Amino acid sequence: MKKVILMACTVAMLATVQAKPVDNAKLSINKNNIKVWTYQNNQNPVFLYKAETTYDTPFEKAVGLILDVDHAVKWVPYMGSVKVLSRDDKKGEFLLYMVLDFPFPLKDRDLVVQGKMMKDAQGIISIKNKAVDKGYPKNPNYIRLTHYEGDWTFQKLANNKVKVSTYGYANPEGSIPLTFVNMFVQQQPYQMLQKMKAELVRSSNIPLLPEALR
Repeated sequence: MKKVILMACTVAMLATVQAKPVDNAKLSINKNNIKVWTYQNNQNPVFLYKAETTYDTPFEKAVGLILDVDHAVKWVPYMGSVKVLSRDDKKGEFLLYMVLDFPFPLKDRDLVVQGKMMKDAQGIISIKNKAVDKGYPKNPNYIRLTHYEGDWTFQKLANNKVKVSTYGYANPEGSIPLTFVNMFVQQQPYQMLQKMKAELVRSSNIPLLPEALR
């Protein structure tokens, strides 16, 4: 079963300080049952984000969709390719390499992500990711990202209802207009959660989760 988290990498591409909720968070988007907050650090003009929604779907189905590498490249925005470098389903640890297809004329990015997935005593599943500067050769065709963190949490509300939250940041490296960066941070999580809802409706499969999450 070739599964590992990757979506957090594409929705958390564009900020540069600790990805934790703060008092000055602004509710930037609130529609279609999706909320996106953005906020800034005093030392950096780039937005961070937190987004959340609820889906009328089984808990395991929502988590499984995020973990499905083979399927994700078909629908996750800006996902060019992904490769699993290592995975330990018992420990809930993984390492992957991914390429992000940025819009022209921006140069594509790549990164190596180290992740950890866990389930707490209340049954809430968390997936934590961070970029590491090792594990895969650098490609001169891409700009390597080394400062990135992103989290996902899944909370079962009922048999067919789950709350999904995600937040994160990254240093996109290179020269990217600040206006594009901040627009991306606001719109990308919203688009991601919308597409996730559509995928959950299309799929009837309820996967068996990795051992660390059972």
